[in-house]
Amino acid sequence: MRWETTLKDTPRPEKRSANPVVYTLYSPPRVHVPPTATPIRGRSLWIGRALSHHDPAHEDPQADPAETLPVSGIGLPGDPRVSRNHARLDVAPNGDVRLTDASSTGTHVNGTKVETAVLKDGDLIRAGNSFLLFREHVSDTGETEFGFIGQAPAIVALRRTLQLVGESDATVLILGESGTGKELAARAVHEASGRKGRFVAVNCGAIPETLAESQLFGHVAGAYTGAKSDAAGFFRAADHGTLFLDEVGDLAITLQPKLLRALEERAVTPVGATKSIPCDVRVVAATNRDLIADISAQQYRGDLYARLAEFTLELPPLRQRREDILPILMASLGSFELDPKLVSELLHYEWPFNVRELLKVAKQLAIQARAIGSNAGEPAPRLTLDMVATSWQRLPAAASQAAAGSPSSASAPAGDSERPASEPPSAIPNREELEAMLRKHAGVIAHVARETGRSRKQVYRWLEQHGLRAEVFRTEGDPSEPKRSSEAQSPSEAQAPSEAQSPDQGEDA
Repeated sequence: MRWETTLKDTPRPEKRSANPVVYTLYSPPRVHVPPTATPIRGRSLWIGRALSHHDPAHEDPQADPAETLPVSGIGLPGDPRVSRNHARLDVAPNGDVRLTDASSTGTHVNGTKVETAVLKDGDLIRAGNSFLLFREHVSDTGETEFGFIGQAPAIVALRRTLQLVGESDATVLILGESGTGKELAARAVHEASGRKGRFVAVNCGAIPETLAESQLFGHVAGAYTGAKSDAAGFFRAADHGTLFLDEVGDLAITLQPKLLRALEERAVTPVGATKSIPCDVRVVAATNRDLIADISAQQYRGDLYARLAEFTLELPPLRQRREDILPILMASLGSFELDPKLVSELLHYEWPFNVRELLKVAKQLAIQARAIGSNAGEPAPRLTLDMVATSWQRLPAAASQAAAGSPSSASAPAGDSERPASEPPSAIPNREELEAMLRKHAGVIAHVARETGRSRKQVYRWLEQHGLRAEVFRTEGDPSEPKRSSEAQSPSEAQAPSEAQSPDQGEDA
């Protein structure tokens, strides 16, 4: 066999950004609002309770102690479960950041105890009872919040986009899961537009089909039985303002061409009228349905979709902005101390109903806190997981996917879906449990993924975090997942756990 390799064809390690950052979210008893950002400058950064004045990992035994440089690090002095030098973050030449545990109590990444792991954007780190979050880039918090609390990269980019699109005259289609703030985003577009008229919100799914045309476009007296006087309708009520059509995917197919005509002509014809009435309305629509799939199924008009989606805005789910969870909670709660177990559950939970569900939990905690009460001059009671454990939203995977409005995830086969929204952090297997499952299934990753309800990618991440290799547990001639040569293996399977690369990490969805 003749191998031909050129410099152009040789794969090179991806060069990542040189400004990674670690956000401190919680260190008992303090919730950091906003999260405290610590950029990783230089070759390493330590996390610890009382950092030493030298770096034991890079100490030169011949160096004069008086000339040893101070450690760059994140101090967590209020957490007794954090070791003096708890964990170290090292930056590789290609920009990868590797976490190495150096503690007596252990370090967890995304709920799994690790000795060493290459960090990915958005990874949640637990040291003792403190929680931190890793980001590959420092985010500028932006100027106008528009009601969206937080500094996660996705929400910072959203605020910036809302300002830009608001200043245009484009029709906007907002996509996102239930509870992500679609109406809040629509109000932000109206606020940024500077339009002098009203903001009018309409839930298209709540309008009876027989009354939808009249409610949207108005009617004249005598147009139908019971129409005793003229009515303007929602379009004319929003004249010189913004009309927000929520759940526009639920609009009846018979009404869709009439909406399209109103958008294109910028005029409406009331029911029973023969002349159209000009109407200067900015339309913002929203849905959690897959309109492209509905178009393919001939349940939605493609020309209307094209007219509504002059600019498409997708809102991030709460699980992609974990650094914002505690600030949103505290903005609703006020000044309370949080128990570490409650913080752990808040940060690891998948939040299928997003911010709406988080605010529900905040309200329940506030009620429980008032029930406990405190005397004047005494500190507020500490909020614990027990206060909401019995009423915490727990959904099977299918129900949470339906809430997200994601047909692709709802139809995913067993073993290919990510962790169900209802799975607590304790369901993540430790090294011994993972070894037992690998022995049970003879190292077949697909079978382990099916048993745990997680994706194969996630199982490979567990293997890397625990320093395990699936082929050690495989039997010869397994028909469902045979051993492959190194040429046939994917990079994530072929590399040793100590290498910088890790299995590709898909978005939580």
